[in-house]
Amino acid sequence: MKKKKTACRVVSALAAVVVAAGAVCPAGTQFAPLTADAGQQLGQTDFENGVGLPWHIVESAPGEMDFKIDKGTYTVTIVNPGGASRGGEDRWDCQFRHRGLKIVSGHKYKVSYEITPSESGKYYTKIGNLDGDVEIWHNMMADGGPDFNSTWDCIQIGKNETKKVDVTFTADKSLDVAEWAFHLGGDGQYTNGDCFPAGTEIKFDNMSLIDLTSDDNDYPEADVWERAGILTNQVCYFPDRAKKATLLSDSSKPVKFEVIDDSGKTVFEGKSTPFGHDKDSDDEVHVIDFTDLDKDGTYHIEAEDGSESRDFVIGGSDIYSSLLYDSLNYFYQNRSGIEIESDFISSGDASELARAAGHPKDMAEIEQTWGYSGSSGSIDVTGGWYDAGDHGKYVVNGGFSLWLMQNQYETAVKYGFDKAYADSTMLLPENTNGVPDLLDETRWEMEWMLKMIVDSGDYKGMAYHKAHDEKWTALGIAPADDDMKRIVKPPTTAATLNLAACGAQAARLWKDYDSDFADQCLEAAKNAFEAAKKHPDMYAPLDESIGGGAYGDTDVEDEFCWAALELFITTGDEDYYDEAAENKFFLDMPQSLGGGESVDTVGSFDWGNTGGLATLSAALNSEKFDKGDVEIIQEAIVSAADHFISLEENQGYGVPYGQSTLSYNDSDEGYIWGSNSFVTDNAIVMAYAYLLTNEDTYLDGAIGGMDYILGRNAMDYSYVTGYGTHAIEYPHHRYWAKQIDETFPKAPNGVMCGGPNSGMQDPWVQGSGWKKGEIPPQKCYLDNIEAWSVNECTINWNASLAWLAGFTAQEATDEGIVVTAHTNGKKTDKDEAATTKSKKTKTEKTTAKTTKEKKTTEEKDSKDSSGLLKIGLIAGAAVIALISLELFIYKMAKLKKNGK
Repeated sequence: MKKKKTACRVVSALAAVVVAAGAVCPAGTQFAPLTADAGQQLGQTDFENGVGLPWHIVESAPGEMDFKIDKGTYTVTIVNPGGASRGGEDRWDCQFRHRGLKIVSGHKYKVSYEITPSESGKYYTKIGNLDGDVEIWHNMMADGGPDFNSTWDCIQIGKNETKKVDVTFTADKSLDVAEWAFHLGGDGQYTNGDCFPAGTEIKFDNMSLIDLTSDDNDYPEADVWERAGILTNQVCYFPDRAKKATLLSDSSKPVKFEVIDDSGKTVFEGKSTPFGHDKDSDDEVHVIDFTDLDKDGTYHIEAEDGSESRDFVIGGSDIYSSLLYDSLNYFYQNRSGIEIESDFISSGDASELARAAGHPKDMAEIEQTWGYSGSSGSIDVTGGWYDAGDHGKYVVNGGFSLWLMQNQYETAVKYGFDKAYADSTMLLPENTNGVPDLLDETRWEMEWMLKMIVDSGDYKGMAYHKAHDEKWTALGIAPADDDMKRIVKPPTTAATLNLAACGAQAARLWKDYDSDFADQCLEAAKNAFEAAKKHPDMYAPLDESIGGGAYGDTDVEDEFCWAALELFITTGDEDYYDEAAENKFFLDMPQSLGGGESVDTVGSFDWGNTGGLATLSAALNSEKFDKGDVEIIQEAIVSAADHFISLEENQGYGVPYGQSTLSYNDSDEGYIWGSNSFVTDNAIVMAYAYLLTNEDTYLDGAIGGMDYILGRNAMDYSYVTGYGTHAIEYPHHRYWAKQIDETFPKAPNGVMCGGPNSGMQDPWVQGSGWKKGEIPPQKCYLDNIEAWSVNECTINWNASLAWLAGFTAQEATDEGIVVTAHTNGKKTDKDEAATTKSKKTKTEKTTAKTTKEKKTTEEKDSKDSSGLLKIGLIAGAAVIALISLELFIYKMAKLKKNGK
């Protein structure tokens, strides 16, 4: 989900800070071990080092706070107290808290803290469970002093008064997962009046919670680690493809290196190429090229300066095939309205990841907002995919994700590897119904989008923008346990055009499998397009994100072009073509994005900029266009791909992405929210350039984007769970919350996080001690569940990963995608491994390449030419060529015989 200001806006974990610091410091940097008093339960006590974690602020809308960590104090500013009188709940709309505690019954604890407000007020402090319905200690309760039942009232405090508290208590129950929280917010059922007025600054210092009985549960010291001195793709390189790594070195001369196999034998030697200063990472680097090493095996690289890489593999497509199916399994696991069964979970602890159906009857109330009053009441929005780590469902981002996955299938059909997505290839409840499994998964979202249609009145045919909880829910909640009121936002032109584009695309893919469903999709698409033309300027605001991401977009010219071209491709109706042809996005592939929340983002498309998607669909359906259009389509795609190749060549880590303005409301420059997705999206453009031209430069460019995602980056992380020797573990997700609560599961394999984000919007990252603008863009990352601005996962990002993983597995080797057992050993009904290609000899590879080039040329024929006519012309040309060749040979032989 995009740019959310969470009701649980959080920051925590000193461990994450130390790990991150290790990641961004040069190899060899050492950190002094953390020390703590015996029995100390807190990870941070005095804030002297400028770090607040794991203390963090938490806001529940409309509560709002700011904070700073300076001169050994953590200062919280109340911007809006929240509370019932302002549409909130109570004093807990503004909180300062520390999680990750364990309380043991019978143990004696000593609580100490100092608090100083700039205005008089009151506060409530307590130690209890995360849900807030169990308290072990609160306020001034103490052994030998006030007891539990006499200390429910808030603690009064004067202006600029420093209250120093030092009490002991004995726990009367155990909590395996506990928090210490200060409530500082507004009024409500349990609080008479605000705790503090807006503008109040509250300073905290000398925080301490000591277990006087035992030190068994002391706050753990962080594991100290160093990033590798040589950064590689941690997962897999391919024998016949480019292989590059990045060496951390400020030497102006080449550095000798060796590639060493798992037996300790040196199998390749070379010298690095000095690159110099890499702006995006602030590193001094060299580039290591070991492309000529083409033997399968497990390796690592050592340089003569002592630098080493992590282990990596050179091999076939099996690893990327596994990544493909795991990344697609993400969508099944994030379905709404259906039980998630362990039998259909492809990785991780399937028994833990399985869960009850979330929102099995998802009735949502239509909000009268954004000036809309065209419909009212509640509608059934059951189904679809949860968008991200929360339980929202959004037509615009859902549409973009759906389109990518449908395009993934359509691309496979076009280039002959659709059996990789055939029935019984994926772990799904529907995988024996005779329909390609990838289409089965996309149908889950398409059917939900059809439920989001306005069914009557002036706005009939339009699509409601989004459905989600009335307020943000906290981490550590199963979808089935989310009982928050559900709301639907009014219809928008952008959502309606997403419906039109995806419905038209779905119709042509489903016509041979379920003609009734195909007809339903096409009818909805046509109606939506007409409704959007009738209401061309119904926009979602850019900044409304209470309970759900805003997904605002105030420019829909790109969506109009996208929808019109998808309808033309499916129907052949020239009226749609004519409407698209008048649009500035017609057959274009942008290299910079300026719609939605973007200003000048380095990319070709995203959920708010969809014009380029139409061009990709046109490339797949070139027979629908005349020769001139086909040339324009290829030129646009290749031009964008060339731009991304140039970026790779001018980056120390070979990334096809770069810095830009952060957002419409933040003029600073750096890597934007979800930067990893632009790497994979831009790689998709290079993949298309390869498919259109068969030039290996674009294939290697696309794989280079995957190299960055899987470890060749300044953070030394594989940004995909379960893949790589140092992969991320804790994406921001309500249910995959094991990091904060052991009763929840850990994320499965194949989940890509958003990655480095210079905006650093969440308090977790801010609480690390980092200052916005001071950290190099490529290093603005922490792997922690609370760090939602850098570590969120979403359907659109994973759809992009799945597309690229499938392309890479198919095109990087001769075997293609391997259809076989999944990560956890589970199989579909296909008992034996299969591949989408057969092994080719060198001669066969050359023949295949020639055939592909010939096919590409043939596809430039006029859209009015029939298939039979093409065949006849080709056959006729072949006969004429044969006759001409025979005559030529005969004449040459005759001349030779006559001695001429």
